[in-house]
Amino acid sequence: MATDTSLGPLRADARRRVPNPPPAEDVLEDAGRQRLAAYYLYTALLAGVIRDEDLALARWAPEVAEPMQRLGLARLAPRTSRGLDAQLTPAQQVRRRSSSREPEFAQLLVDLINGGIFGPLCGRADRVRLTGPSDGRGLELELLRGDSVASTCAVRDHWELVAQYLAGAPPGGPSADVRAAGGSQEAVTWLKTSGLGHAVSLGTTLAVNLQPLGAAAGLGTKLVESRIQAGKDQADALRRLGEELRTLCAQADGEVANLRTAKRA
Repeated sequence: MATDTSLGPLRADARRRVPNPPPAEDVLEDAGRQRLAAYYLYTALLAGVIRDEDLALARWAPEVAEPMQRLGLARLAPRTSRGLDAQLTPAQQVRRRSSSREPEFAQLLVDLINGGIFGPLCGRADRVRLTGPSDGRGLELELLRGDSVASTCAVRDHWELVAQYLAGAPPGGPSADVRAAGGSQEAVTWLKTSGLGHAVSLGTTLAVNLQPLGAAAGLGTKLVESRIQAGKDQADALRRLGEELRTLCAQADGEVANLRTAKRA
């Protein structure tokens, strides 16, 4: 009761300043989308899709502008390098300024794909590997089946997948339900004629690249909730580890006590 009384003036002042506050769900939604918007720009920079001076909305490359507009991220995206850095870890800030950031991004992509983060590979392929550019588009991925190369695709085409992974999006992309949405047949047709997504599974490509308007509703909330759940899982793991360590400590104390008793006897 005392705590509630002491917080009373603060609560009254908050209500005066913001008489109609948004629901908690809306705050979570914006927080999650803000994080995802920042990682979209960060990953586009690493992949070489846009340059450092292209953070302003009017200067985004089309392949960045379209998905950000489609997911409702444009209004929440940082407009300056300082605003972007505020969303990144110190290590990510250093990587963003690195002269070798594109090769680092390419290796990260290879590791994630071969690690199964994005699901199984297409075309019964075993793995992907990094190769040099052949047409001036930058680094490429080779999709390998045994010792033969099944197909190739540009590393930079997969910046959006990595952005969602780094932002902590739920598995399968921000809205895996898109696979059950209308227009899937058109999406499959588009995939067959597109060079994008050769290195990742069809389901993941559909979830990431072909979301219809409205399919991303609740994206930010899901993003925050997934990160909260991941934190809870880690906390539970640490709690279990602590319990095991306490048990071991008690056993060690008991053994020491027994040794001392035996020594005195």
